[in-house]
Amino acid sequence: GDRIGLMGVNGAGKSTLLNLLTGKYEPDSGEIARGSGAVGYLEQNSGLETGRSILDEMLSVFSSLLETEERLRALEQEIASLPPDSPLYEERSAEYARLTAEFEAGDGYLIRVKIETVLNGMGFPKELYGRGIGSLSGGEKTRLAMAKLLLEQPALLILDEPTNHLDFKTVMWLEGYLAGYKGALLVVSHDRYFLDRLVTQIWELEERRLFDYPGNYTKYKQLK
Repeated sequence: GDRIGLMGVNGAGKSTLLNLLTGKYEPDSGEIARGSGAVGYLEQNSGLETGRSILDEMLSVFSSLLETEERLRALEQEIASLPPDSPLYEERSAEYARLTAEFEAGDGYLIRVKIETVLNGMGFPKELYGRGIGSLSGGEKTRLAMAKLLLEQPALLILDEPTNHLDFKTVMWLEGYLAGYKGALLVVSHDRYFLDRLVTQIWELEERRLFDYPGNYTKYKQLK
């Protein structure tokens, strides 16, 4: 649940630290202890590169749940064709109950609502859902990469300059969405107002050491 803003002058090692946290780099010495939860990392100016459409790429986040949904529909048809007193009827009914519980626990019925909410917030209206990602601009691909990360909901979400390529309306939506994010946030941003409204502690890299300041960016400046 931490909300951390990462500061440091250019060359201080911010990107190196982020790459260490995600496992892209390994430390020369010492250890990095990682929990079992996923880590999502949006690198600065990185974007999605895929041949899928916008909607298909977002649906891929929920591939496991969608497979479960397909199996449930198949089970419904199979159960309807079986006599209620047959052993296979009981077996399929038990599987149906188990998969339904899994589907509901994963918010399976809200998949399309979640996708529409995030895509709309990130500036992608419904009429663009069928558009191929390869035809998008670099800024649009970056926004779409962030949308996919938000839908994946990793335990630790790392965002490097997330407000680049975003207009004011989208930045405001993102702030509101991240304010209710269930996982931890680690943000690198030159947008001081964004940090002020979002983070509750600042980490500053300075001369190969990491300093921890409680509060938002304004509080950090006062304490420093």
